[in-house]
Amino acid sequence: MRHIIRGQPTPVERRAADAALTAHQQKYGDYARSKNCETYQVRVAGRNYSIEVMNRKASYVATVMNHHRSLSKICGVPA
Repeated sequence: MRHIIRGQPTPVERRAADAALTAHQQKYGDYARSKNCETYQVRVAGRNYSIEVMNRKASYVATVMNHHRSLSKICGVPA
């Protein structure tokens, strides 16, 4: 399973995304159901980061939720 981190995260945000991807893979294994989405709260360097992890066919995709997001990009909302 490939791990992909979207956007331009800072080094600290990248560490938080890596931790969320590792926790997600431990929870769901190598091949979870596609298009499943889960949000993780990760504490790194004294700050909390919200990380959204989305299941894809052959990868897990993490997005650091630190900026404004379009409503069409939110999990569970039909496009």
